[in-house]
Amino acid sequence: MDFTALKRFEDALAIYETERDVGRALHRLVEEIVGVKLFTMTADNPDAGYVRRVYSSDELAYPILGTKPIVFDANYEAMTRDRKTYVAASLKEMEGEFPDLELIKSLGCGSAINMPVVAGGKMLGSVNLLHEEHYYGPERVAQMEELVVPAMACFLILRSSFTI
Repeated sequence: MDFTALKRFEDALAIYETERDVGRALHRLVEEIVGVKLFTMTADNPDAGYVRRVYSSDELAYPILGTKPIVFDANYEAMTRDRKTYVAASLKEMEGEFPDLELIKSLGCGSAINMPVVAGGKMLGSVNLLHEEHYYGPERVAQMEELVVPAMACFLILRSSFTI
């Protein structure tokens, strides 16, 4: 773990004022440790039944708008229970999984990591990374999964300080 990057993350969280500040702190940490072309955070509110994008590194392509309903299906339950990170290393692996695949391609991306963040048995949200094809291999996935506690801290801050 890069403790200098972690210290910068800690310093950023110590002075946050907005949701974007919290998201930006995690975005910069992930960028330094793992690498990312497009970074988003989606907060879940399972009690109210919706999700909301709370941070985007590219608000033109992926704006922060409204909410959308959670589909409480077997996949959602498995993500919550097993906390398994979704990984796609290529555009071919992403086919059928991403309704916005053409937009992803247009941004020069072709691999993805979607890491669920769970606390107290509830999905807090997910951290979503996109990069060029084959960028996210096993080593980078492991690096991302080492950042689940910083991600958890961010989602807990968001839940305690802002309306999710």
